[in-house]
Amino acid sequence: MDIRDLDHANRIDQLEMGNEGRITRIETVVESLLQRAVESQHDEANSRRNQAPFHTRSVKLEFPRFDGTHAIEWIFKAEQFFEYYNTPNADRLTIVAVHLDQKVVPWYQMMQRTNPFQSWQLFARAIEVDFGPSCYDCPRTTLFKLTQKASVAEYYLEFTSLANIVYGVSTEALLDCFVSGLQPDLQREVIAQEPSSIQRAVALA
Repeated sequence: MDIRDLDHANRIDQLEMGNEGRITRIETVVESLLQRAVESQHDEANSRRNQAPFHTRSVKLEFPRFDGTHAIEWIFKAEQFFEYYNTPNADRLTIVAVHLDQKVVPWYQMMQRTNPFQSWQLFARAIEVDFGPSCYDCPRTTLFKLTQKASVAEYYLEFTSLANIVYGVSTEALLDCFVSGLQPDLQREVIAQEPSSIQRAVALA
């Protein structure tokens, strides 16, 4: 083999070695990209599991039915259900619709024909307006006039039921209102202890 043939062979060997190096680098890059994709899918799967979708909660809750009574309490329970199961907004009205009873069913059908609800929030507001306490009931006045007629426990439950639908009253004013409604002998004993909360007043009474 002459010198030219030897130089040509050396150049071919060098080109082949260069190509092998480039192929190795490309394979390394592709492997790195594939590994990142796998890690990304793994992280996304973990994220979905951590969101606790609707069907994976360990303790099963029953969605409350609504027959037109105790509207405020029903709205509260429904919202707790949605929060517990992380229910998507798009699914909330469907769940609600199959848990309506009695006079609420034709009411809902009429509302959907004339002015369909676009969200759970709008539906809950309509329920509160049409089935909640009447503005003529004036729960604030009823609360301020409420007095203990039986046990302290029963008075406390009645008081908190009204206080829950009264807005704009400070915690201190609610405490004073509660204490003033106790029976006179209990009222004097509780005032002397200067309770800092309604719960403390109940314990003292």
